[in-house]
Amino acid sequence: MENWHFDRFLVILGIGFGIFSMLENPKTDEDRLLDLINRIENGEDLPSGEMRDYCHLMAVLRDSISPKCVCALDGINWDNPPRSPEKLPEVWELIQYEPNNGNRLRFQHKIYTRIVVGFGATDSNGDKRPHWHRENPNKQQKNVQYLDKNCNPIKRGLPDSHIYVRVRK
Repeated sequence: MENWHFDRFLVILGIGFGIFSMLENPKTDEDRLLDLINRIENGEDLPSGEMRDYCHLMAVLRDSISPKCVCALDGINWDNPPRSPEKLPEVWELIQYEPNNGNRLRFQHKIYTRIVVGFGATDSNGDKRPHWHRENPNKQQKNVQYLDKNCNPIKRGLPDSHIYVRVRK
């Protein structure tokens, strides 16, 4: 019976020490980011929640948004994109209207400002065909100006650079 009290004391002491050490030295966002970077560099595929954390911390702490992170952060289902700009989530704001470019509207993410999408109502032939463009935030070269619906960098003008809205029948 005395051992039971001693064992209980050790468990309580261990829990107390663990809590104290966490309070004494909490992980910073930078520590969390470094941990996630190391896991990715070691070939680990992060679960979606941790990938979103990684992307958020990269955007906030390092001002870096990879194409893969655009998918994790933009909040849009590109398999079924919004039918019109009015259907965009509230985290988007109109930044530019291009009347000389097919009346294209451009929207910027309010939190992750390097994420930009454009909406066009007509295709290059002038036919009514609503579609989106996802701008590549890391477009150093013109040949990969956009991202396709799966976040792969793609050349401007290629069919997959246009993400068409579904038409109701």
